[in-house]
Amino acid sequence: MKLIPVILLCLLAFFVLLFVVPIRIICKIQTAGKVDFSLAVQVLFVRIPILPVKKRLPNIRKFRRGALERLYAKKQKKAEAAARKKEKKTQKKELKQKKQEDRAKKTGYTPKKRGVRHIIKLVLALTRALLGRFGRYLRVDIAYLEITAATGDAANTAILYGWLWAAMENFWNLLSKTRMFGRIRKDSISIYADFLAEKPSVRGKIIFSIALWQLFALLIAGGGAALSVETEARKNETAEQREARRRQEAEARAQVIRELKNR
Repeated sequence: MKLIPVILLCLLAFFVLLFVVPIRIICKIQTAGKVDFSLAVQVLFVRIPILPVKKRLPNIRKFRRGALERLYAKKQKKAEAAARKKEKKTQKKELKQKKQEDRAKKTGYTPKKRGVRHIIKLVLALTRALLGRFGRYLRVDIAYLEITAATGDAANTAILYGWLWAAMENFWNLLSKTRMFGRIRKDSISIYADFLAEKPSVRGKIIFSIALWQLFALLIAGGGAALSVETEARKNETAEQREARRRQEAEARAQVIRELKNR
């Protein structure tokens, strides 16, 4: 019996650790020669590669007659299932629209769609809520970033090299003091000049990290912002609209009660 509490405690510790441990998104890029870009997600010691997708050799057995016939039959069944699903969705939409029309006839109230002003307010509220928290939660770490200036002409390469240095200084002054980029060291960014190369190149490794509980906090903040905008829209409705809406809600509750009694 003592084993069960230990197992439950270990499961609780695992889920707590899963929520607290940051999820890392690792990006690697190298443009010298053949462009190489890789993207992977890492949690603790587990790394899941996303890009590039590994190319697999085609299975010759799939191109036999029997396999092709089975594949065709499977695709045909899938297409028929998708058509049935689409038809059910259309019928459900029509039934919902008919119920709304019947309800509008009984209550005398037709719910109005939100206008452009409401949509703009909703987008602005979500942007403020998400970007504010996203900037506090997300962490950016530059393991290395090497930028090579090259144009094929010595004078133009020197000009480009100076412009890159100025841009890097402005970038550092703007972002180094923010919480998101607080882990970046200035010596992680290097700028070189190659007077023999024809094109500039970039080589770098950038890591983005955020915890799972912070993602849930972002979702809750977005939901709260949307709810506040909807509440404000409810407050601004006229007395006639409010009374009609209440009649509609009362009729909907009565309809639900009638349906439950008939079962």
